[in-house]
Amino acid sequence: MHRNGLRRVGTFIATVVFAVGLAACGGSGYDSAPPDATLSQPIQAEIDATSPPEERAEQDGAFSLTMLDVGQGLSVLVQADGEYLLYDGGGRGRSSYVVSYLKQQQVTELTWLVASHYDEDHISGLVGVLHTTQVEQALMPDYTSDTQVYQSLQEVLEEKAVPVLYPRQGDTFSLGDAEIQVVGPQSCTYEEDNDNSLCLRISYGEFSCLMTGDAEREAEHELVVSGQEISCDLYVVGHHGSNSSSSKELLDAATPDCAFLSVGADNAYGHPAEDTLSALRQRGVRLFRTDKQKEVSVYSDGETYWFSTDPCQDWSPGAGTQPTADPAITLPQANGSNGYILNTHTKVVHLPDCASVKQMSEKNKEFSSATLEDILADGYTPCGRCLE
Repeated sequence: MHRNGLRRVGTFIATVVFAVGLAACGGSGYDSAPPDATLSQPIQAEIDATSPPEERAEQDGAFSLTMLDVGQGLSVLVQADGEYLLYDGGGRGRSSYVVSYLKQQQVTELTWLVASHYDEDHISGLVGVLHTTQVEQALMPDYTSDTQVYQSLQEVLEEKAVPVLYPRQGDTFSLGDAEIQVVGPQSCTYEEDNDNSLCLRISYGEFSCLMTGDAEREAEHELVVSGQEISCDLYVVGHHGSNSSSSKELLDAATPDCAFLSVGADNAYGHPAEDTLSALRQRGVRLFRTDKQKEVSVYSDGETYWFSTDPCQDWSPGAGTQPTADPAITLPQANGSNGYILNTHTKVVHLPDCASVKQMSEKNKEFSSATLEDILADGYTPCGRCLE
């Protein structure tokens, strides 16, 4: 089902649902005035006051997807007909929480362990999970990294003899009766590691979800024009709501009804960006976010779907230092007079010693001695590796 049909929201009685929704988002639930009616249409609910939502989910929801509260990182646990997939494991500081959550849910075996890409805030927790949970197979993007956490991940995969697959766009896998389709990337040859993120579309009956890791605008564009099916009911917001992801082009093609946003409260990057939140809100997308609501789950029986809590009405952006054109925000600067390196093809700006510069085509490379504020004002995006 996409957009149309019954939307169920667990098993709270109406007054409890309303109270929990307000408590999760704080105060009145609104960051200013209540949103327009077109952006906050009530979700039809099937009320069952005889059992709590977690029991209803167990009874009726053969499929579930939970966005774990890993702060400034990402970890998503998917369950279909008793089989489990873990997409990313969060950063080092939340590794023990992810392991504990799996134990609490009595998850002793993962059919699939997936690393979207090799940033620390996505794979550190996977190392801990591999030490404590049996894993049948792993899905990894086909590139390498020189970081210690990447080496640790490779070592424990080898130690535990976990088969590793490096899927290509268009490959499909199963999780119970759910279908997992690899919709991106086209190839793992992007200059930016974020763009090498494994993008998955998971469908269970008529319900579908799209997860894009930290993929940014270039990868999003190639995903849209690839012809892959990316329409979805649920979109796991790319790159924690950064303004370098969730492009208009992607959102218009995916047409999600709701969105899960994994982001750390008061993070240093300013995630989520106001532009990203506005783009979601303008399209009437219902938002759930970990910095305001902690863990959030969606359940489905293959025909309808419902949530563990109400959508969040707090659309406030992050208050950190995500680079924008605002001169009041402190931006990282190059050392001395080293300037910046511009990729004129991807419109990304790098520090000269960034590893991505070594992989950059000479025809796309340009040196600039301008300030970072001026470069960003010219339409460039800061590198997610060296300038965040």
